[in-house]
Amino acid sequence: MSKKFIIATRPSLLAYTQTQQTVELLKAQNPECKFEIVKISTHGDAVTNKPLTAFGGTGVFVKELENAILEGKADFAIHSLKDVPTIQPDKLMLAAFPTREDPRDVLLIRNGLSIDELNDHCVIGTGSPRRMVQIAELKPTATFADLRGNIETRLRKLAEGQYDAIVLAAAGLNRLGKQIDTKAFLPVDLCIPAIGQGTIAVECRKDDEDTIALLRTINNQDTETATVAERSFMKTIGGGCKFPLGAYATIENETVQLSVMLGNHHTQQIIRLSDKAAASEAEGLGTKLAEEIIKVAEQLGIEILK
Repeated sequence: MSKKFIIATRPSLLAYTQTQQTVELLKAQNPECKFEIVKISTHGDAVTNKPLTAFGGTGVFVKELENAILEGKADFAIHSLKDVPTIQPDKLMLAAFPTREDPRDVLLIRNGLSIDELNDHCVIGTGSPRRMVQIAELKPTATFADLRGNIETRLRKLAEGQYDAIVLAAAGLNRLGKQIDTKAFLPVDLCIPAIGQGTIAVECRKDDEDTIALLRTINNQDTETATVAERSFMKTIGGGCKFPLGAYATIENETVQLSVMLGNHHTQQIIRLSDKAAASEAEGLGTKLAEEIIKVAEQLGIEILK
């Protein structure tokens, strides 16, 4: 199949870099094909002075890219999966999930300190309720301040002393070739990642058979299975990024292990559950844990903020 494909991506350095990296995977598997990358700014890129939770949350980084596909201006788009809502436009599908990057969060602290060495009344930069409620368990007296901008901007704000520490995703730092101090990583059992964190999702039209066939050449089945489990959990809960919600799935020997969390960052309440099932039952496992965690939340009087 010799054809030229047009790819939509956001203009940020990270989005463009991970798009280039994904295109290289496609070229390796499909050397006869040509690719052109088109940068499209999204609402999430345009609004940088407000927390994501204040103007739409999940979805603000993908709508314009999806419109480009629907209008025929692009054949497919490359997203960070954690930015993609569980409910998609009817005519679109997530066709491929390349091998997942490191899903962990990292806590970057000025002067290379560890979390135990942080001042009790430190200011930690993050706008994520999921990160706030879990890190508050480790540092109960910390103050959290919203953090927006690209990775370079966030690192600069930390260096300038606007924050004592900031929280970023390891995946983004790795994709940009940044070195991460080993003590900065937050273990997934202490800070369960966002749904799909570290995963790239490639979206195209459902009726575009040529593009689907192309994209499936770089799909990683374990990553796809983990995606199904995590997003099934989120879809059943009905949440995006407006309240603390996390899920992380791993696959081993055809078994999927899923760990999930739900909380309320205003009351600092948090619930964590985990279970496993056959990989073929990944979707059902996500639904099951979501229903269980909702029941536990009701029993404990934890309000699910939507």
